[in-house]
Parts: sequence; structure tokens; C-alpha cells
Amino acid sequence: MENSLKKNINNEGIFARKKAVEILIEILQNNRPLDSAFEISTKKSSHFSKLANEDKSFCRLLVSTTLRHLISIDYLLNKFLSKPIKKTPIKVIMVLRVNIVQSFFLNTPDHAVVNTSVELSGAKWKGLVNAVSREVLRNREKAKKYLDESDKIPKWLLNRWRKNWHNNYTDLINEILILDPPIDLCIKNNASHWAKKLNGKKIRNNSIRINTSGLISKINGYDDGEWWIQDYSSQIPVTLMDIKEKDEVLDLCAAPGGKTAQLISLGAIVTSVDDNKKRLLRLEQNLKRLNYKTNIKNEDIRNFSAEKTWSKILLDAPCSSTGTLRKNPDIMHQKKEVDILSLSKLQSDLLDAAWKLLKNNGILVYCTCSLEKDEGEYQIESFLKRNKNSILDKIDINEIDTKLKISTKNKWLRIFPGDLDFKGGNDGFFIARLKKIA
Repeated sequence: MENSLKKNINNEGIFARKKAVEILIEILQNNRPLDSAFEISTKKSSHFSKLANEDKSFCRLLVSTTLRHLISIDYLLNKFLSKPIKKTPIKVIMVLRVNIVQSFFLNTPDHAVVNTSVELSGAKWKGLVNAVSREVLRNREKAKKYLDESDKIPKWLLNRWRKNWHNNYTDLINEILILDPPIDLCIKNNASHWAKKLNGKKIRNNSIRINTSGLISKINGYDDGEWWIQDYSSQIPVTLMDIKEKDEVLDLCAAPGGKTAQLISLGAIVTSVDDNKKRLLRLEQNLKRLNYKTNIKNEDIRNFSAEKTWSKILLDAPCSSTGTLRKNPDIMHQKKEVDILSLSKLQSDLLDAAWKLLKNNGILVYCTCSLEKDEGEYQIESFLKRNKNSILDKIDINEIDTKLKISTKNKWLRIFPGDLDFKGGNDGFFIARLKKIA
């Protein structure tokens, strides 16, 4: 990838950089999620949709790397700007951020960064952008020092991680700063064959890890429905349900459908429930590509009037998604501490609603892709106090074909990014298995 970055200064490369600036504005000013911002840019611009995969990948890499290192980049810029960032035109700031990323994180030659910055900023701001860019590059060692000494994540999140995870919080930060993390694929048949075919590495019995910077839809096997994307950690909740052929399973908050697909692949008869029509449409599209079928319900489970109960329920609850920051760095700039508190209340309500749908002696697996105790450990402790007919069903590490460096001494699973003994880490997750007693 590095060689292509160094050469990427043609007209298409300049256009890709312009789109990166526009997309960053969408994400940081309009609070649009990373994937959604890219999707909209593709639809709005026929030129962008026709770009070579290399240029599209470069654009996404610029955006994701800027978001990943935004706190330290802004710390650096504030040292070189005559006015604070908040008082500098937003387009100027975005261009400068992209310049810093290219120079210090993507090894783009300095002359390419300076030359393209004029094209990016336009006539009105090119003088300011050019002057600041050159000043930073002239003082490269000082700039590196600023990048190193700055905070790496928003202050509110840093404070929470220090409180919850003590000395381990620095490891969490290092994991989310990984450049271009790998992709995990769940394989329908013959994972070893697909690992070889896609130049990947088998990481579970039915899962491989690949490194790719191209479009997902262009990966071999996509059109034929041979696999679906699902992070290693995200595969574990279903593994803990001990699914047998013809088991009836209720999958709550099911979209976009990775765990639904996993359940179906194990022979379960699945009812998938989600209250978001747009996300449910994506679930339907994903399952259609895989040639999988499920019973889909567009319902809020807090008001779900089912005519039956289930012996196995999966609740992948909406959460802050702080465990996925290595892939979704936009989240830490869009979420606030108050969001975690409101999400925690929602999770509590969803757990209580799901519990009513569970048969006696049935199991409910609760999970979130969050690193927040309010959405994991504290949530389950509170639930057990509220529901006297519930117990924690201890998770045994031997239930998982795992290379995770984790302990189950507390009966639940707390998975940190970096717990997987493979290069590229994994998403952070919390998983608890609850049993209803008569």
C-alpha cells in the first residue's frame, strides 16, 4: 500500500484527497457515521463512484487515519496556528489535518503534500495552508514530539478508561491506533480453502483473517455468498449458545445480521427482531446474498407481543461501540459521556423485555461491543438484583475455540482489543450468559 500512497499524486489522487476532506466535514461537522458518509459520497458523485479501487481505498485510509489520530493532530496544529482551531475556517483545518496524516502517518513525500494542498484548499486559503504546512515540515522533530506527548482520545473517554481499567487503559489506546486493521470473514464452507485463496490466516474453525484495502464487494466469493464479515470477538456470543440443528432462537437487535447468519449456518431456526427498518433492510440484503432465510420482525422488543417463548435468546444490545474504535474511529468523536448513560438505560429495558420472552431453564446471551462497565459488568449485576429468577451461567474458556488471552473467573467474558493472539487485534466485547430458573 505504501508505494501506491507515494505515487498517488495524479489528478485522481487529488480528487480522492478532496473527497476525503468533504467526508471528514460530513463526519465531524454533521455527525454522520463513517460508513454512511462514504456511501453518500459515492451516490452523490459519479466521479467518485468511478474511481479506481486504489484511489477509493486511499481516500478511506486518509479519512480513517485522520479520525484515529485527530486528538494528537489538533494538538500539533494548535502549536503552529496563530489562531485556535475553533477560530480557523473549517476547510483550512480539514486540509491541514489531511496534510499531517500524509506526512507523519502515511509516509507521503513532503513535496506531494505541499503541492496537493494548494489544490485542496482553493485560491482563498492556499496561502495560509501552504505556510502552515511548510512550517510544520520544517520543524518535523518538534511536530513529532507534539504528536507523541498529546492525548490520543477525547478527555471524557480517557477519564473513564483510567477509572475503569487503571493501568490497562494505555494498551486500549494503542490498539485503537492500529493503521488499517484487518478484516475477519466467517466462511460457510472450508475455511482452510478460503484462507489460501484470499491469502489470509485461519483464526477459528470457520473464520479467516485477511488484509485488504479494497472494496468488500470486490473480494473473491462475495457475489457467490461464500462468506460474511464478522469480527472474531463478535462470533463468540453465538458459540456460547450451544446451537443444535433445528434449535429455535430469538435474535434481538439483529441487524445488520452477522450473528443471524452465524446462527443459521449452525442449523438454527431464527426469528430476527429489530426496530430499525433501514438496518433490517440491510439484514435482508445480507442474508439474500448468503442464500439464508429467517423470520424477520420489525418491532421494538420492549413492545414485542410474541405468542410464544424461546429457550435460547441472543440480545446484542445497542451500545456505545467503544470496543470497535480500531475500525470505527469516528465513534469517539461523535459519542459523548451522556450517550453511555442513556444507552445503559435502554440496555436495562431491553434485558427486562427479553427476559419475559425466555422459557424457564432457558438461556439468554447478552453482549455489547463496548468497553464500558456501565454497558457490561454493571449492567448484568443490576439485572441479577432486579430479577431473582436469574443466575449467571458460568462461561468456560474451553467452550471457545479460542486464542484469546482472557479469564472467565467472574463467570462472564470481558474481551479487550488485543486479547486475540493474532496480529491486528480484535474488537472489545462483553458477554454474559444468563439462565432463567423456575
